[in-house]
Amino acid sequence: MKLWPIYLFFSVLLALSSWMLMDTESPESLILGDWEEVSWKYEKLNHNNVLDFDIDDFQKQEICRNLIIHKAETWRFGPDRTLSFLEGGVIKEDLKWNIKGRGNILELQHQNTIVEDYQVVGISENELVVQFNFDLQVRGIVKMTFKRIPQKQYAQKI
Repeated sequence: MKLWPIYLFFSVLLALSSWMLMDTESPESLILGDWEEVSWKYEKLNHNNVLDFDIDDFQKQEICRNLIIHKAETWRFGPDRTLSFLEGGVIKEDLKWNIKGRGNILELQHQNTIVEDYQVVGISENELVVQFNFDLQVRGIVKMTFKRIPQKQYAQKI
């Protein structure tokens, strides 16, 4: 019985799988650069078909306790894992960032040890989409969309 076709098939399969894994860019390298906030969307989840609902003071405090609203126009991810929030070209705040899991969790560490976690829904060369979840009685998802700010390319002097 000749086994060479089976060995050939698995060798080709292994080579193609290795090539595909090495060819894809990692989320850590894709996220580097300047990103401009394009949109914020809030989506309600699991409200038993109730369109309007009231939030009491305790729920407001609980929601706002670990929520930090970033009012920056531009997020700059640096190769040294620093994240700078810029507004009008001026740095408002510097943080440390880290990609965790299988590239699907963006962790932001503030100077005062507050940690924020965002779910990376999609990242490409030109678009970044992250979500922030509320896990209280007011369940919902805040979806933030960013567009990459292109780097200015200057001609090389000869």
